[in-house]
Amino acid sequence: MLAHWPVPVETVDLPGRYGTTRVTSAGPAAAQSLVLLHGYGGTSGMWHPVVGALAEEHRLRAVDIMGEPGRSRHTGAALTSMDDLVDWLAETFDLLGLPAADLCGQSLGGHLALRFTLAHPQRVRRLVLLDPPLVFAGLSPEFEELGRNRDPHPTFEAARAMLQPDGLGSGPAHLEAYLDLLAHGAAHFPASPIVYPHLPDGLTQLPVPTFVALAGASEVHDSTVAAAAARRAGADTVVLPGAGHGLLADVEPVRGLILEHLRLP
Repeated sequence: MLAHWPVPVETVDLPGRYGTTRVTSAGPAAAQSLVLLHGYGGTSGMWHPVVGALAEEHRLRAVDIMGEPGRSRHTGAALTSMDDLVDWLAETFDLLGLPAADLCGQSLGGHLALRFTLAHPQRVRRLVLLDPPLVFAGLSPEFEELGRNRDPHPTFEAARAMLQPDGLGSGPAHLEAYLDLLAHGAAHFPASPIVYPHLPDGLTQLPVPTFVALAGASEVHDSTVAAAAARRAGADTVVLPGAGHGLLADVEPVRGLILEHLRLP
């Protein structure tokens, strides 16, 4: 997947309390840091559609979430709760030498990004959430049923067919590589024991300036309900008609809106 990134990258493995965290960086070293948290099973490679634009103005720090498929290796302290993941991310900020940074998360990465922001608001300058589940709305009944019925140990072929029912080789190379990556993760990586519970009710005000992009055709939740809750909490919120949950950052005009939000003082 990194071969599809349009900018030069640097990778580093950071040893810490929970294991070794892989961070992929791009963009000017002196620019404002933007930490990227991928969606479920997506790894840092998923950001290929937007890193070219984002790296023009930011020092990108794409982190492979500990306990997920990717190059981070969970060999240390137990990861059993969202609080553990928030603690791991705070340590990662420390290891990167980041007192504070901009933060962007897609899907479950967005859920983690908001939890981290609520716990450490002084460490987040601006926040971007891309269709985060279990934040502003509960899961849709259809998605909950899919989760209950999915095979926890599918073959690569079965996982790939679920992601792209019309077969292999029908899309651009970067998308085919991304779907391969997701299928390999589903087939070969043990499922994380961490449960992402819904945030408690009463999130009346987000602690930092926040931009929320919601997929109008999201498979995971009712985007209308989520948008209303996000706006009540003070987020600059857009709903993208017809967009699905995956790779939302690649949907126009999301890239431009992310940059506009991050450019504000």
